[in-house]
Amino acid sequence: MNADNKTAALIVLSISIAMFAIAPIVTAEAPAATRTLSTANPVPDSTFEVMLDLSGFQIGGVVETIPDGFTFSSTTHPSNRTYRSGQKVVFVVINETSLKYDVRAPSEGRGTLSGTWYDALNGTTGDIGRTDVSVRMAETPTPSSRPAPTPAPSPSTPGFKAVFALTGLFTVAYMILFGRQRGNFKGGSEP
Repeated sequence: MNADNKTAALIVLSISIAMFAIAPIVTAEAPAATRTLSTANPVPDSTFEVMLDLSGFQIGGVVETIPDGFTFSSTTHPSNRTYRSGQKVVFVVINETSLKYDVRAPSEGRGTLSGTWYDALNGTTGDIGRTDVSVRMAETPTPSSRPAPTPAPSPSTPGFKAVFALTGLFTVAYMILFGRQRGNFKGGSEP
């Protein structure tokens, strides 16, 4: 390696080290997520929209918990980055500022949507907060002498680990991105 090549390699190495050292300092904003509903009082057996506004995420995930009796219906988020188990829905987030999904309301009841977010680059987590939702009553109920039934607790789903799902997706994304750069990944189907 001649002197010019050594100098060029040293400059590239110095710039790379400086970029990694400065990168944590110049992050634009801390990750955050907020939830809004198209309605907090849906009519019985209707579908309402849940919107999550995301800021400061490059890659990470969101885990939303749907209240018992309510059902996750659909999302515009890519299906290969959306996972559902019981009342939990996991969204893998890659450079996104929002995501939307639909929830089907029961014929009656109320509950609370809750969630957490995970920023994979910074290794931080946070709560999205709780949002109450209550199904509208079609008519004024008559007083009853019986107390309202208490809903049974939902069973947990064993083996569901959002972290493992996210880790697998990050590994695949890494292999695709860096495999293409090295020319090891051909992509598409073989002729």
